[in-house]
Amino acid sequence: MSENVVTRMFDWWNQAYRDSAFSPEGFAQFFTDDAPFVVDGGVRGTGPVEIDAHFQRIRANTEAVELTTPVKATLADETTAFVRYAATFRSADKEGAEECMALARLRDGRIASFEVIGRLA
Repeated sequence: MSENVVTRMFDWWNQAYRDSAFSPEGFAQFFTDDAPFVVDGGVRGTGPVEIDAHFQRIRANTEAVELTTPVKATLADETTAFVRYAATFRSADKEGAEECMALARLRDGRIASFEVIGRLA
């Protein structure tokens, strides 16, 4: 698998989740200020501040989440990245896994838009 901005973001995300260290500055390393973050067709946030708020909510409501790395497959160039990956999660009342596919549009080495679809595994 080739490394790209999305796979690097996943590695950072996993560590930030474990350390309760999400921050707008952390997300700004990977996302542009105008980047929409879309999950299953719904915008969860635009730009690092809103993306951080989205993941802070997830962190507050879960005991564990992991974006499995290395990812299952990735293909990227300087403008576009595709990533197929698995995610696992556990909260007080449920746990499970998802198979996910993400499309990222890239600009100046960062994610300018991110769209993911996921299905329970």
